[in-house]
Amino acid sequence: MPNYACKLVNSTGTLSERSIAAKSRGELYKIIDSNGERLISAKKGGFNLSNISFDMDINQLLGREVKAKKLQPKDLAMFTRQLEMLLKTGIPMLDALNALEEAAVTDNLKKVVATLKSRVTGGAQLSAAMEDQSRVFSNFYVKMVQAGEASGTLPNIFAQIREFTIRDMEAKAKVKKALRYPMFVGIALLVAGYVQIAFVLPKMAATMFANMKELPLPTKIMMGVSDILTQYGFILFVVIFLVFSALKYYTSTPAGGYNFDLFKLNLPKFGIMIQSSVTARFSQMVNVLVSSGVQVVDALAIAGETVDNKVFEKDLKKARKDVLGGSPMSVALQSKYMPEMAISLISIGERTGALSEMLDGVAEYYTSDMEDKMDGLMAAMEPVLTLIITAFVGVFVLAVFMPMIENMTSMM
Repeated sequence: MPNYACKLVNSTGTLSERSIAAKSRGELYKIIDSNGERLISAKKGGFNLSNISFDMDINQLLGREVKAKKLQPKDLAMFTRQLEMLLKTGIPMLDALNALEEAAVTDNLKKVVATLKSRVTGGAQLSAAMEDQSRVFSNFYVKMVQAGEASGTLPNIFAQIREFTIRDMEAKAKVKKALRYPMFVGIALLVAGYVQIAFVLPKMAATMFANMKELPLPTKIMMGVSDILTQYGFILFVVIFLVFSALKYYTSTPAGGYNFDLFKLNLPKFGIMIQSSVTARFSQMVNVLVSSGVQVVDALAIAGETVDNKVFEKDLKKARKDVLGGSPMSVALQSKYMPEMAISLISIGERTGALSEMLDGVAEYYTSDMEDKMDGLMAAMEPVLTLIITAFVGVFVLAVFMPMIENMTSMM
C-alpha cells in the first residue's frame, strides 16, 4: 500500500504534514474527509519519473529574473479555488501563499505564487502584487481583489472570481466544440483534395488516360487544377502564407483589430451570435464588479479592457465618459451593437435599485441565446457540409470514372 506525503488543513485553519497510507487517491480522500480535514497537496512516495524535470532554464543558471508566463484558465481557476478555501479557514495570507507554492502542480504556477509571496512579504497588498504580474492577472482580477481587500471580504471575492472564470471557460469551450466539426471537415477536404489532384490524378492520366484523344470535362478541370498545383504549388503556398501574415499583422494594429471585430459583428448569422456572446460576458463582468463594491465607471472601464471586442471596447469607453458626465448607464450604453433588450433591463434595474439582479438576468439570457443560435447554426451547417462532401466526392468520381467508362464503351 503506497504512502502519500500530505499537506492538510483542519477546521481551525491549522496546517499540518503527515504520511497517509492508502490504496488509491480515492481512498486517501475518504480518509481525510473522515478526519474532518481538507487536502492541500499529496505526493505519492517512491520513485516517480513524472517528478523529474529535464528542463534547463538558462535564465535561472545565469541568475536572471524569470518572469512567469500567462496561466492556463484551468490553472488560474484552481489557484483561485485553493486560495479561497485557505482564506475561508482563517489562514493568514502568507501561510496560504506558502501552502499554494508547495502545492503548485506546474513550474509556471509555482513562479507566480513565489513572486506574489515575495511581494506580500515585502509589505505589498495582494492586489498590488498581482498588478505587477499583468500577464497572469487581468485588470478585472486585480480590481476584484482590491475591492475584497477594501471591504474585508476576500474569500467571497475569490469565490465570485472563480465562478466567473469557470463560466467564461465553459462558454469558450462550447464555442470551440461547435467549431471543431466544420473545421475538421474543411481541413480533411482540403488535404484529400490536394492529394487526389496533385498525386493520384497525374499518375492515372499517365497510365489509364494516355491513349484518350478527348477527356471528359470534369477530368479536364481536375487535370488543369493538377497542372497548376504541380507547376505553381510552391508559389501559391508562399502567396497564401504572405496574405495570412499580412492579415495577422493588420489585425494586430488598433485600426485593423477594430475593423476585423466590426467585420465579424456584421457577418450573417455569426454576427448575432458574437453580439450575444460579448453582451453576456459584459453583463456578467459588470455585475460581478458592481456587486463587489466597484464603482460603475470603474466597472465599465475594466469591462471595456477585457470584453475581447474592439467595437464594444470603443462603445464602453464612450459610455464611461457619458456616465462621468452624469448620464445613467442605460442611456450611456445605447449604441448600434448593444441589444435594446439589454439596455431596457439595465434601465429597469437602475430605476428599481435591482441593477445586480438585472445584469445577472441579462448575462443568463444572452448566454442562453448564444447557445441556441450556435445550436441552430450547427444544425444548418450539417446539411451544407454534407452537400459539400457529396459534391467533392461526385466531382472526383466523375473525373476518374467517366474516362474509364468511355474507354470501355469504345472497346465494345
